Amino acid sequence: MSTPAGWYPDPADASRTRWWDGSRWTEHTTASPAAAASSAPATPAAPERPRFGEYAPVAEPGSAAPAAPAAPPYAATTPAYPSSGGYPSQEGGYPQGGYPSQGYAAAPAVATGPSAPGANTNTLWIYLCIVASTLPVFSLFFIDWNGYVDALVSMESVSPNSAAGSEAVAAMLQWTGGVLGLSLLSYVFLAASIVFAYLDWRELKKRGVARPFHWAFAFIALALSIGVYIIGRTVVLKRETGSGMAALWVWIGSIVLSILIGVFWFVWFMQQLASSLPLSVTS
Repeated sequence: MSTPAGWYPDPADASRTRWWDGSRWTEHTTASPAAAASSAPATPAAPERPRFGEYAPVAEPGSAAPAAPAAPPYAATTPAYPSSGGYPSQEGGYPQGGYPSQGYAAAPAVATGPSAPGANTNTLWIYLCIVASTLPVFSLFFIDWNGYVDALVSMESVSPNSAAGSEAVAAMLQWTGGVLGLSLLSYVFLAASIVFAYLDWRELKKRGVARPFHWAFAFIALALSIGVYIIGRTVVLKRETGSGMAALWVWIGSIVLSILIGVFWFVWFMQQLASSLPLSVTS
């Protein structure tokens, strides 16, 4: 049988009482009757106890006051805080309208799982990012390798102080400047791929992906490859949307294409080198 609601001695502080709502302790307290009595005006002294041998009056049966119910145990948990309803007064009155026993509502569980299931992950920007990162490989075909071989052979066959030697040095410097220009253009394309990665990241957030793979990883393309962003993007989108593999396959295809272009260029370059060296030596 549970202890009825009421004011009981506070287990944490004997100088006050605490409100028990019938099922748990609350945060409402008030001074205990003993503490209140100590601050009240002095009362008349109690009658003297009878001397030894004398008989004290005995109370009639049934006139003794019923024993107060035992105070409920102090709960180890935090007292419940009501969200509505009446409150007991500081004088010990009962709450009007009832005192709610429930505490604060528990915080809602944090949602976990995909943030945008079924969202379309094929943005225009991711494919432009892949194209821009692949274009620098074509710069191999814009380098004047025949001019390089001719300038190299001329520098070895003529005196540096002669007019022909000066022309050979100028040709070599011109070729070097062209190569540097193409290298700079390649970095422009790589920078464009980083910009496209940022636009792709922003577009994915608009489509509901809560935490897309950060676009700043695309900066690794300046030293290594844009593949770090592509692979990370695929892993995150697979978790958040259930899709996103298309861009990864397109990027893998661009890598295979770059390798084929490199092999084709190497064969072409060796043929050009073999055909130009004898002509340059005889001239």
